[in-house]
Amino acid sequence: MFFNFIKRNSRKTRKENGVYFASLIISIVAFYVILSLGEQDVMVYLKTVESNAVARLLLMIPILYAVSLFFVFFLVYFANRYQLQQRSHEFGMYLMMGMRQSKLFAMIMGETLWNGFVALCIGVPVALFLTELISLATSRLIGMGIIGHQFRISWVGLGLTVFGFIVVQVLAVFILSWRMSRKEPADLLNDQKDESQRVLSPVWSMVSLLTGAVLLLGAIFLCVAYVLAVLYLRSLDYRIFALILVIGISGTFILFRGLGSLIGAWVKRKSSSSTGLFVFTGRQLQENVLHQWSSLAISSLLILMAMVCFAFGTSTALNNSATSSRTVDFTFRGSEEEIVSALTSDKMKPYIESYYVMNLGQFWPSDSEMSENTASRTFSWSGLEESISREKNSEEKENLLRNLSMQDMPYFISLSSYNTMLISINKAPIILGDDEVAMYSDEEFSHSHDILKRVLQFNPTVSIGEKQYELVSTLYTSNVVADRAITLSYALIVPDDIYDSFIGSSQDSHLWNMALNHDFVQEKGLMQAMYEVEQLMNTSGLDYESYLSSMGRQLFYTVAGSYTTFYLGIMFLIIANTVLGLKFLMQQRSTRHRYYTVAMLGASIESLCSSARKQIWLYFGLVISVALISSIFGIWSMLNAFLSMTLSLENSMVIAISLIAFIVFELCYIWMIQRKSDEEIKKLKEIE
Repeated sequence: MFFNFIKRNSRKTRKENGVYFASLIISIVAFYVILSLGEQDVMVYLKTVESNAVARLLLMIPILYAVSLFFVFFLVYFANRYQLQQRSHEFGMYLMMGMRQSKLFAMIMGETLWNGFVALCIGVPVALFLTELISLATSRLIGMGIIGHQFRISWVGLGLTVFGFIVVQVLAVFILSWRMSRKEPADLLNDQKDESQRVLSPVWSMVSLLTGAVLLLGAIFLCVAYVLAVLYLRSLDYRIFALILVIGISGTFILFRGLGSLIGAWVKRKSSSSTGLFVFTGRQLQENVLHQWSSLAISSLLILMAMVCFAFGTSTALNNSATSSRTVDFTFRGSEEEIVSALTSDKMKPYIESYYVMNLGQFWPSDSEMSENTASRTFSWSGLEESISREKNSEEKENLLRNLSMQDMPYFISLSSYNTMLISINKAPIILGDDEVAMYSDEEFSHSHDILKRVLQFNPTVSIGEKQYELVSTLYTSNVVADRAITLSYALIVPDDIYDSFIGSSQDSHLWNMALNHDFVQEKGLMQAMYEVEQLMNTSGLDYESYLSSMGRQLFYTVAGSYTTFYLGIMFLIIANTVLGLKFLMQQRSTRHRYYTVAMLGASIESLCSSARKQIWLYFGLVISVALISSIFGIWSMLNAFLSMTLSLENSMVIAISLIAFIVFELCYIWMIQRKSDEEIKKLKEIE
């Protein structure tokens, strides 16, 4: 009987507090997704190629879990306090009718545990499905293929999700229900009365007279923080970062402290020409801002952090998922005899499409006088540097000129070797005319590529020996090796005769590239095919590197950067919106006598609902607007601080999609708060 009573009350609580219940389910899903990270296909694979880095990442997961539990505790505490306050009259009646305080305590705890059980029954299957969907999608995207996917349940993650969620719920509600059950029936019945409005202290009363100046001061602080972020954050100096944080956070709090005056002036200016409940709506909003400015500032900062996390995670996923272009699968270093012998062996031959030598070597100037039949060994970028110097002044231009000035011994790449590589990836070979060479720059130095591409259109010259050579108008960036055997910031692709004249066979060792059989890659998927061949390579004794290492490293960056930031962004967003919504509903409840008075004066219930809906739009709009403006500068500064993150058209589109998803989420939350507000106002009919 008592259990059925608890179930019935729990069902009623879930119905009346759908916003909070939905937040709990989302928290459960987020908990499991981050805790099960180590069991996802991509992480299981990465443990084989980036084991140390993955181990360090997985050590961070418990920290994220503990921080999340801390945030969720206050979310649960705050939301349940609102629920219990709403039911204080009900609890008082139970005690008046003879229910013992211990039984009231047991009833509240039982309802909490039952609602937690229902949330887990919904959230855990959703989390399992979403985790498998993410794992399947990443397996497909990274080349493991669907065949490489295995269904896994992280029992440790599941256990920690259930344990942490129940502990947080029980601890928060234990504190609240203990206080509630200790009260006398008369105290609980009086709790349902309208709360008296807080009287400002003389100090704050004086500050309130100066709220216009406070608003201006907050805006100035924020503008200073924006300027500092845009100009100096790229230096990644922790002192500048700390200064920006202090000024930005202070400016946000001061701004919301002064917003009440702006709303009051707006209402006063419009009151003479307004109709309906305009003044009532404006004054209610003004009081909400005046009494809850600190909560609004905290929520705005949390939403700002969520937006920056989403943008950072999205950009990290986009930029790092695009690893360096796959030109070769394996690069070997060593003598020709041992490399060719290994690659032509019976166990390796079925997996290989082609292999070739990659001739490249460093130009060495001579300090001594050369013999007559040897070209003078001098080199100069002067023609290219002169063309670059005519470009518009920018940080990229200065960095490029500085780097070239230190590259007086560039690498030369044999034209025939580079053309062999281009043909293997179905690209057109380079055709050089007389006295022409081509410019090469590794993809990792893409920050200077825009300037180089513009300058090369004018065919600047470089000096090699005693001759001037024109640079062709195309900049070549296709990687000459599988991963990092050699990284060339700026090099020249030269005809074989020039290469032989200046480099010849002076290199003690050569680089050999190898590409896997196309049909084999199609059958197995890129990552599985490379992993299988790499296992064979490990027994050959060859010194090699594979494109697999590059993929694994970039995948780790993607997972570490995107998963964790998405997770934090979701948690920040849930907490900020739940706090905002419940704060508004609590304020509305404490001033419900005003709604009743306005209704007695002739206002319809529909017009009161419309007034409350407008308040909610403006209430959320103020917080989100400040967060949006701050996020523009925050994301801009972030992209400038991390040079590897470029704001390309594709990235801009994905960030725009993320922004749309954020707006949809906020609209859904506002709609749920409006529905709850309507329900509360419609209860006025029962009073009548």
